[in-house]
Amino acid sequence: MIDFSPPPNVEQTVRDIHRFIENDIAPIEHSLADHLTNEHLYLREDGRLAPEVLAAQQTIRKRSAERGLYALHMPQEVGGGGFSLTDMFFVHEAVYQHGIGVAQWMLSWTEGPNHMLMFLTEEQQQKYLLPLVRGETTGAYAITEYRGGSDVLGMETRAEKHGDTWVVNGTKAYITNAQYADLIFVCALHDPSKGGAGATAFIVERDNPGLTIGRTYRTIMDDGMTGELQFENCQLSADHRWGEEGQGFYLSMGMINWIRVRRGGMCTGLGQYLLDRCSDYIKNRRAFGGPLSRFQALQWMVVDSYLDVQAMRSLSLQSLWQADQGNLWALKVDPHLIKTVCALKVFCDEALYRVADRAVQLHGAHGLMKESGIEKIFRIARNLRIPGGTDEIQRVNIAKALGL
Repeated sequence: MIDFSPPPNVEQTVRDIHRFIENDIAPIEHSLADHLTNEHLYLREDGRLAPEVLAAQQTIRKRSAERGLYALHMPQEVGGGGFSLTDMFFVHEAVYQHGIGVAQWMLSWTEGPNHMLMFLTEEQQQKYLLPLVRGETTGAYAITEYRGGSDVLGMETRAEKHGDTWVVNGTKAYITNAQYADLIFVCALHDPSKGGAGATAFIVERDNPGLTIGRTYRTIMDDGMTGELQFENCQLSADHRWGEEGQGFYLSMGMINWIRVRRGGMCTGLGQYLLDRCSDYIKNRRAFGGPLSRFQALQWMVVDSYLDVQAMRSLSLQSLWQADQGNLWALKVDPHLIKTVCALKVFCDEALYRVADRAVQLHGAHGLMKESGIEKIFRIARNLRIPGGTDEIQRVNIAKALGL
């Protein structure tokens, strides 16, 4: 038998997470209550995070790192917790069971370290990776472009080699943390004729000449975290290359796989949060002479959400266990492992969207109100179906692995 229950050290970590949220994060969230429900307070006029919000984000990240919670997924030799993907399911689930407020900032997302940074040289790890693990700095992974989108190799950003120097030109779009990152990890094509082997990745420091932080996008989430990056004759020495020449595409795909596998615990935790909210609401909301929970139509909506949450949890644990048996952090990953990861992402994304849609409907007018916190999860759930590869791209990858 395969035991999917968390081992003792993970159970203890989950308890530590709940304690950290209760003692450290809840007071910060309370102090930002007005900001979290008012976009005019949450964001500046240019769409960036308000100073108070950005400061809270940084505080939570650093406190979490000090307690060894921020980078549990990273290897112990670089200061991480050495947790497996299956272990991390329970970590993500525990955090997102608290809903969407500020608790999610305690975990590394695309602004933090991921396993593909283990391809940095030892010197680069000391300079760039360790501060990321400690929560002292943040990064942005510049892959997506206006025309490229999910077609990563359709990118137009180019890197030309002149002796020991690389020169990067192009524009990256829809990049998480672009406005605030200390480090930009950018992928550019140096030889389009070679396909995936024709891309190389680089580390660009924020103050590097030739890098311009572009506009901030107002997305469906209105999170103030998505922006544009422009590279104009951006010169980089050889020690700013991430990995070897020709590895950029594979390093970028590995980072995207980290985004995909996180969906399991994240979507399950948010789904459970919404399920609990819906169950409590229809039991206590009285209309037409009694509680709403007596109407079968509403009962079945809650039951369908229960089924979606259970299915997300089961599929995620099975998929992550399978991923732990393989090597998801290799440069070239087994297509059957990619199939497993893509199946996890597309199912969880779509299941959470169904649960969130039902939650809004079950709560009626209150579900549409920003102070409810429910409509925000609905918007996030809709957003999730595009970043990290659209639902359609996941199905394309699965079809390829099935030999179709």
